[in-house]
Amino acid sequence: MLYSPFSDSMVDYLSRDRVTAVIAAQVQFESGTAYVHSGTGTLVLGGYVYYGVGALGAVDDVQESGTTSPTQLKLTLSGLDLSLFAKTLNERCVGREAQIYLVAMDDSGVARVADLIFKGKVSSTGATAGETNALQYTVSNVFEDWQRPFPDRYTDESHQPVQPGDRLFRYVAQMAERPIYWGSKKDAPGFTYS
Repeated sequence: MLYSPFSDSMVDYLSRDRVTAVIAAQVQFESGTAYVHSGTGTLVLGGYVYYGVGALGAVDDVQESGTTSPTQLKLTLSGLDLSLFAKTLNERCVGREAQIYLVAMDDSGVARVADLIFKGKVSSTGATAGETNALQYTVSNVFEDWQRPFPDRYTDESHQPVQPGDRLFRYVAQMAERPIYWGSKKDAPGFTYS
């Protein structure tokens, strides 16, 4: 069975004789979300206005392995003014969400179909100053998070800072020591409520 990452309407648009397509990116920063696309001018998608960066932006190829291996995608924004370059470098975006869309447009430049082609979190940033003043953002998919250890424990003490007042795990310690008699009418001792 072959799998296509595109919707049927996107496949219809891509099979036309003449196609206008752009890559649109949505990246969250500390100060707000940036909406950009690889064309010029503005583009409205899902009620949000995406601003064109034209030749100043680039998206590297990403290889799909068909497994649960982590994949990464690099976004580059170049040709920035030095003051804007320094300000953007100080924005905290590692760990924040990013989404990449392929957008097919009609002849009048209106977005007709937009398919999500990559979703993940910004895992690292980089920059090269000089003639290009380029910023690079590496976006990793959800499988990279799966390789990190989970810092929380399934205990009441670990759960309280996240959900104050929720006592979901209050009996976990008692359950570890509680005898269970499968298939017997013998009762186990009652819980000690705290």
